[in-house]
Amino acid sequence: PCGFCGHAGVPECAIMITVPSSRAPTWETKCIYKHTFRYGSTDSGSKNKPCRNLPLKCGLCHPVLPPQPGKTTRKAPVPPVEAIWHYNMTVHILDQHEEYAVPGHREAGVPLPVSVWKTMKLTDLEQGASCIPK
Repeated sequence: PCGFCGHAGVPECAIMITVPSSRAPTWETKCIYKHTFRYGSTDSGSKNKPCRNLPLKCGLCHPVLPPQPGKTTRKAPVPPVEAIWHYNMTVHILDQHEEYAVPGHREAGVPLPVSVWKTMKLTDLEQGASCIPK
C-alpha cells in the first residue's frame, strides 16, 4: 500500500526513488496525499515521531554494484527505480524474493544480506510505540 494514502494498486501511488551515492535519496509520486519529508530525520525516528516508513530501494531487486577492479568508486548514472515503503518491505521480500528467509515469517531459504535486513528491521522504538511485542 501507498505510504501516504494507504491505497494499494493505484497507479498514481507508485513511487520512484533515486539513490545517489553522495546525497539523500529523492523520490517522485503522483499520490494526491504526498507530502515532503526529510530522509535523515524520518530514517532515524524519534521518541515523538518513531515512524520510519519511507520509500526504499530494494537491495535485492537493485543491488549496488562494486567498483571496477583498481577503482574506489563506481561512476555510473543513477536511474530512478520503483521504491518499496519500509513497512511493506517484508511482504515485498516474501512475495518477490521467495529464495530468501525472512526472520519470523519464513525460516527456510538463503539468509538475507545484512544491509537488506537492516533497512527492513523495526527499531525497538517503533515496536514499542506500535505496541508490537518483541
